[in-house]
Amino acid sequence: MITKNLSYERRILRVLSHIHENLDGDLSLDTLSSIACMSPFHWHRVFYGITGETLANCIRRVRMDRATILLLQSDDSISEIASKCGYGNAQSFSRSFQADYGLTPSKFRKSESHYKASEAPSQKPFQSFEIEVCRQPGYRLVSDFHRGDYQRLGRTIAQLHARLALREKVYGDMKAIAVLHDDPFLVPEPELRSHIGFVISDDAALPDNFGETQVAAGPCAVLHFKGPLVGLYEAYKYLYGHWVPNNGVELSDAPIYAMVLEDPREVSPNELRTDICLPLAD
Repeated sequence: MITKNLSYERRILRVLSHIHENLDGDLSLDTLSSIACMSPFHWHRVFYGITGETLANCIRRVRMDRATILLLQSDDSISEIASKCGYGNAQSFSRSFQADYGLTPSKFRKSESHYKASEAPSQKPFQSFEIEVCRQPGYRLVSDFHRGDYQRLGRTIAQLHARLALREKVYGDMKAIAVLHDDPFLVPEPELRSHIGFVISDDAALPDNFGETQVAAGPCAVLHFKGPLVGLYEAYKYLYGHWVPNNGVELSDAPIYAMVLEDPREVSPNELRTDICLPLAD
């Protein structure tokens, strides 16, 4: 059973990696099933059974996630972004984008969430967010390590979810938490370190070859964010640059973490809720 699972794990991870790395390439069912070394007829059903979404929906979601990053953090034209995300022309890209986000790509680019994480924070007024101070419980995570841009964590989440599904491991509502160890304004993007995991109970058995991450209980400033994950950098800027210095709080040495409250496969990007939890000193 373990050998069979490992075989399918390698197949699903190969396909997920290919999708994320080749959005402007051939992502047809025939190509992806060939990468998985299965027939197209069976592969589509296996993919859906493991990931819980169709190949078409997975590809569209990853393309839209990448598009939001390029729109807000690059100077590429709409046509260039459409091409990089695998669309034949700017018109088809714009239609798909507006269907998901309710805005044209151009209007989205001009929205309040415009911010380049690789640059020093600008002096424009802060966008405000709701923040509450509360005591957060501790969390135990079945987790995986991620190195690189925090905005590409979706790939690690998808891979971890697929690996667990192959082992028939489902933990409650599979709430995802990303523990962010480095400051994206100080550490080069390729060197950013994080752990992404799903919450499990203290007595749950950890599957073989999976990591574990502990999030300590304690007081936190919890910023409630709603919308595409690309906007989280603006939320971080407000939390550190405005809320912390204006509220006289002392920070804990524990890393900040983001808790995704819904399954990104089941809600629109605009409705996705995320809590950013900044640990405070007792």
